[in-house]
Amino acid sequence: MQGIACFLLVIAFGFAPSTWAQPESVRVRIKTGISRVSLSGLNLRLIGHTAKFNKVAIPQTKQLQIARVSISGKSYWQIAEGGPASSQDVMSAEEALMVQGENLRQDATELPNKIVLQESTDGQIDVIGVVPMEEYVFSVLASEMPLTWPMETLKAQAVAIRSYTEAILRDRKNRPFHVESSVLDQVYKKISRHENMALLEKAREAVRQTEGVFLVKGPRVLKAFYHSDCGGKTVSAGSVWAQEKDNDAGVAVDEGCPLNPMAQWRYRLPKEKFANLVKDFLGDIRSNSFRQILGFMNLRSTNFEMRDQGDDVEFVGKGFGHGVGMCQWGSRALGLKKYTYQRILKHYYPLASLKIISENN
Repeated sequence: MQGIACFLLVIAFGFAPSTWAQPESVRVRIKTGISRVSLSGLNLRLIGHTAKFNKVAIPQTKQLQIARVSISGKSYWQIAEGGPASSQDVMSAEEALMVQGENLRQDATELPNKIVLQESTDGQIDVIGVVPMEEYVFSVLASEMPLTWPMETLKAQAVAIRSYTEAILRDRKNRPFHVESSVLDQVYKKISRHENMALLEKAREAVRQTEGVFLVKGPRVLKAFYHSDCGGKTVSAGSVWAQEKDNDAGVAVDEGCPLNPMAQWRYRLPKEKFANLVKDFLGDIRSNSFRQILGFMNLRSTNFEMRDQGDDVEFVGKGFGHGVGMCQWGSRALGLKKYTYQRILKHYYPLASLKIISENN
């Protein structure tokens, strides 16, 4: 039986995001606020900057247990191979640890082949994937949109994903991670298998055919917002988020949204409860903030009417999401009408243009 090794690792360097990822890579926070990370995979390696810890090879290891521990007021990484510790090697530790391997998993979650474990502000652990840009675009595309939809719709979505991501990399370049893996940014899951592998290849082809294509407005790549269903018309970015006025790219009237099975919705609540929810907000309030107060799943969009129903107030609305940029259900309808991806994007971002940007630009 293989001996169990346990050690506390010296990572003798500060965390500099540019060190972990090249400009074409995206740092995605996959898990947050966990106390211990259980990693499994093949050929796991711990990557550091000192000669001693540049590669700590653990060939064919089945599992690593990694925790953030405090000893005498100092924080360390504690790494155990295969099980509980039998011996310890204690050294100074820094904020971040990089792990590489094949078929990486954190419990049941499939991970990219390169991850960063970063101490979070509450002393817990964030799991951050380091993903090449085009692989990230593919994974988000396969997570955000049904792959049975028209090819030109998938290509339009790929360009929107790439553009949004590039703008986020610009705005958050000095942060430990660029994007969340949820609807807070874009839904990301590492996807290596599918019940229909031909559909995965269709998604990869949509990414390949649009590689290097971005939406731009003026000299900058547009933060190309998109959403599920606009309910018939989109809204400007600045009307939803005050700080995003520079990313206004025009609005669109969209007749395809009623195809969405969730196109119509109602939400009703007592006036007393409504008054308590909004009592601290006087004057103007941004539409997305209003949705957040009442609950995003209750107020599913900003396209609604407010009705007096006696002791209650009722919201009757259309659509699902913030309503900015490309409407996914509307883009499906346009794809079915044989619109090219360029025409679909022009419909939703009329003030933007398409530009091919290579790594050498």
